Amino acid sequence: DGEWDIAVATMWSTLKNVIEYPKIKKRCYLVQNYETDFYQIGDPLRRKANETYAVVSSINYLTISKWCQNWLKKEFGQECKYVPNGIEYNQFYNNHNERKFDRKKKIRILIEGDCGSYYKNVDESFKIINELDKDKYEIWYMSYNAEPKDWYHIDRFFHKIPHGEVSEIYKKCDILIKTSVLESFSYPPLEMIATGGMVLVLPNDGNLEYLKDRENCIMYNRGDIQEAVKLIEEISENSELRHSLYIKGIETARKRDWKNIEKRVKEVYIGGRV
Repeated sequence: DGEWDIAVATMWSTLKNVIEYPKIKKRCYLVQNYETDFYQIGDPLRRKANETYAVVSSINYLTISKWCQNWLKKEFGQECKYVPNGIEYNQFYNNHNERKFDRKKKIRILIEGDCGSYYKNVDESFKIINELDKDKYEIWYMSYNAEPKDWYHIDRFFHKIPHGEVSEIYKKCDILIKTSVLESFSYPPLEMIATGGMVLVLPNDGNLEYLKDRENCIMYNRGDIQEAVKLIEEISENSELRHSLYIKGIETARKRDWKNIEKRVKEVYIGGRV
């Protein structure tokens, strides 16, 4: 029986409730990804997700990614307001301690992602790992949902880590490998560079929002395992490259601090200049 000033659908499956509940003054739909592609071709949920982008009603469409804003306009004619995503910068800030790659110690690589979701493409990360010198690299894997597959080479596995503890794992690792093919906004690379770490990514619409190759990260082409291996070796050996990536990475993460974005968030939800 409650009455709400604002109600926000945050996944396609929640929009129906926001539309049908009668006592809402302002209805919003925060489109965080092209969720149709969460499902394989042939799955009826693809159509159901797609239908939510074509709603003609008093729904205020919002998004955290410019690429989502673009396809909503182009494919569905929706005027969607954009507000950038942010990070709790101080939670990940590492006192600006630049990583020192000690040749006497193993370089620690972190892989993050749910290997049970095909679009996270975690298998490709471990195909890269399989080509690396195991005497030179130590491999950590962090997944909230799925357990690692039998063929993965892992030195340490982190499962269902509370968000408040994730930053400490990033701070203890040197390089993050992130190989997702679909992301609305890819948080792990941003979190890693906020701690001063290095990032190797497969470019997608969600990380191109803030990542630039050889400025604040290193990018490789999907499926090119040998290219990825060579780039990891380059990061490991080239201290000048690491320093440059570190400086730009910290700068990028600082700009994404919620303190720099919260005004825009309030404007979008409760009015004022947009």
